Amino acid sequence: MEKQKPLDKRLIAIIVGLLLVIAALVFFLVFRKDGTIPDNDTPRVGYAADATVMLDQNSLQAAMDAAMAKAADGNVALLYKNNAFSENGTDFTCYIVNSPANKYDMFLTIYADANLTDQIFLSGLVPVGSGFEQITLERALEPGDHTVNVVVTQVETDKDGVQVIKNQVAHTMEFHVDN
Repeated sequence: MEKQKPLDKRLIAIIVGLLLVIAALVFFLVFRKDGTIPDNDTPRVGYAADATVMLDQNSLQAAMDAAMAKAADGNVALLYKNNAFSENGTDFTCYIVNSPANKYDMFLTIYADANLTDQIFLSGLVPVGSGFEQITLERALEPGDHTVNVVVTQVETDKDGVQVIKNQVAHTMEFHVDN
């Protein structure tokens, strides 16, 4: 009768590794989420309530044209150079223009703080294609570099001649005052 050889250490390591993988897989399957959403409804894929199915190229093109027209109405384009310079902290050389691509006149409000509470400039209405190469602030900024917040507000005149806010965006610019 032949003597049985003891199991090789490598074979034991492989068996233990396989048992760990199986245990991890069982743990994952037992404790995974079942894919339901909080109201216990099973998630489904489908069309939104206001979705329209386009079955021909003409319908698709008409829908695309309408979407592009709607998006163009909401554009706020501003041409500007991000840096403005001053020797006295009040009078700044800059480049800020209401882009010819816009549909509406706009006005600018510049704030010295991120909370938009420290107003330092308010323009009048700026027609499309017009802008500023020089501005004078309501108060001087200290020498140094300042990040200011520029709020651009587009204004539309309604059928009764009343001006109403159409769009509004904010961005930052760097104002530099010589020492």
